[in-house]
Amino acid sequence: MHLGHFSSARRLLRVPPLRRRTTRSIYLSAAQMTRAMTVTFLGTCSGGGPTESRNCSSLVVDCLGDGSLWMVDCAEGTTRQFDFQPADTPVRLKARSVSKLFITHMHADHTMGIIPMIRNVLFPPPVDPNTSFPTSPLPKIEIYGPAGIRLFVRSILKMTLTRTADKYVVHELLNADDVPTPCEPPELMHSSEVVGRDIRCSKDGFWRCFTQGKGTLGDVFVDAGPIVHRDPCLGYIFREPEAPGRKIVILGDTNDPSCIIPLCASPSLLIHEATDAHIPREILPNVRFTLRSFDTVLGNTLARGHSIPQMAGEFAKAVGAEKLVLNHIGGRFPAPRHGRDPRLNAIREIERQATEAWGSGRQAMAAWDYMRVAIPAPDTMLPPNQPVEQAMYADPHEGLVYVNQKKRKW
Repeated sequence: MHLGHFSSARRLLRVPPLRRRTTRSIYLSAAQMTRAMTVTFLGTCSGGGPTESRNCSSLVVDCLGDGSLWMVDCAEGTTRQFDFQPADTPVRLKARSVSKLFITHMHADHTMGIIPMIRNVLFPPPVDPNTSFPTSPLPKIEIYGPAGIRLFVRSILKMTLTRTADKYVVHELLNADDVPTPCEPPELMHSSEVVGRDIRCSKDGFWRCFTQGKGTLGDVFVDAGPIVHRDPCLGYIFREPEAPGRKIVILGDTNDPSCIIPLCASPSLLIHEATDAHIPREILPNVRFTLRSFDTVLGNTLARGHSIPQMAGEFAKAVGAEKLVLNHIGGRFPAPRHGRDPRLNAIREIERQATEAWGSGRQAMAAWDYMRVAIPAPDTMLPPNQPVEQAMYADPHEGLVYVNQKKRKW
């Protein structure tokens, strides 16, 4: 989905800022939240980070309701992000609850936190080597990713002399011409490693239902497909094959995700990168990067394999997304600290550009660290008529459900 094909791109730059339409907030009780599928952003910065307000890429999906978490990407500092959750967060996430880790691509800003995460999830060996410690032969955490991810994890664990009592496993999602990382002979493997699967894509280039879990309302399948970046990159789809049929599409870095469209029809939530954006001078008059022309921003962004907000909106329109959240935000655009922070103006402009290109009548949102988005079960999609206990919060503007004890004041 190359923005150069979109004749409307430049027209989106000078449209007056959107007026926020007031709609009723959607409140979810603690019981309703157990039936919701949620995404929590632990890091929302592009590879130029981390910055003072954003860590680099990582998010967790809670789609089973059993306390386990599935993580997508794991940048440096991700494990520490669990400890820095706001004190009033209603449901605190635990790093040791991560049971599956999905890597979109091998760039450092998406992978350098994997080893600390593994060390945190896996129980350490006993101090006394003569002490027996009951451990399961089954892996405590499963890692999925492109060719080379197994060697990456294995090599660093070996070189850092890491030992654990629990096991881990790495499964590689391989194209037809990819060479798998061997697990034979056993001496090649790390002492805590279990033999992983070499998962070849189908003839159409996709990995359908390569893993799954049992959710509160039925099975949850995971699919994957290639997207265009400057190096091999994947997008992941978390879906319920039966009713209520919710679907979350999470894309890695990309300047053209069109090849994954067959897996992405009508997602409940689309998470798409927006690494850079052209911000008109009148919005931030004293900031140098607003001197860049639209063509300069677009050309540089595409050359690096990334997207601008209009591209995210156009893709959301192409797949019929119900919700759109922008992620992988460039370091030029820190998260606002309060409602009068001038940096808010740039974030609102980024959201406006994506919203206009999307054209759905709904509001796109730019993610911030610890933002939590919820896709409720169908019986909780409408606001209840009476108050509920332990209410979580929703976006008061366009009904994009998220939970975070701190209401968004922007």
